[in-house]
Amino acid sequence: MSVVIIGASGYIGSCLLEKAPLDSWGTASSGRTPGLIDFDLAHSDGFPWHRLFKDDVVVMTAAISSPDICAHEHARAWAVNVTGTSEFITNVIARGGRVIFFSSDAAYGEHSDIFDENTVSHPVGEYAVMKHEVEKRFQGNPSFKSIRLSYVFSKEDKFTQYLNGCASSGEEAELFHPFYRAIVHRDDVIDGALALATRWDEFPQQIINFGGPEVLSRIDFAQCLKNAALPNLRFIVKDPGPDFFNNRPRVIAMSSEVLPKLLARPSHTLAEAVKIEFLSK
Repeated sequence: MSVVIIGASGYIGSCLLEKAPLDSWGTASSGRTPGLIDFDLAHSDGFPWHRLFKDDVVVMTAAISSPDICAHEHARAWAVNVTGTSEFITNVIARGGRVIFFSSDAAYGEHSDIFDENTVSHPVGEYAVMKHEVEKRFQGNPSFKSIRLSYVFSKEDKFTQYLNGCASSGEEAELFHPFYRAIVHRDDVIDGALALATRWDEFPQQIINFGGPEVLSRIDFAQCLKNAALPNLRFIVKDPGPDFFNNRPRVIAMSSEVLPKLLARPSHTLAEAVKIEFLSK
């Protein structure tokens, strides 16, 4: 079995490829990337199908993921996120492969009470609608599993880079509130996804939540970073206005008992993850 990462130059895909088995390989759509195969999900006929074999696991991290782009450039985003992605998944499964599809916690919609994978989906925002549409198309197919991600933290995520930059420059960071997520460490996402690829039959669930053990606001997020790694960080709280939440739920209090089983340990709290990212690496 090989692991094939679609989107292997991205924030999650690049780390997946680094930790994947030696015979794994990946694709990228952002021009010629050394070691990766050029592939655009909008044109699945360009995939090197001769390299895919029965029982290979294809991990799909690639997508147009900006909620605002999905809303304002809907036709282009749908062509990639739904039409091209669905056609590609169909072809993978037809050749005996299996697919791990990276989805979003926003597929559940707004939930202020803790919930798990048994909760009915009410996607909020076009990005979430697109992810949910792909999930529906392959519902019940034993060769398809979907990971619903919460906000994925590392030293390299966009919000942490913003806070780090503000702490370094002395600029006061602006935090939108209310905005709550079950923030998950990128290491846990990588380890959990690879465990799912290699232990596929042990986990019959088709949808698996990947979130951390705490539901935190951006204020909690910033304060945790300030306490553990960025003592010079200063911030103010702002209301982002109603337009911001047209494509983003305010609160998604997601949980899962499956991710710790995949990891064979508890998932990291944000405080633990901050120490790993800033003090250990």
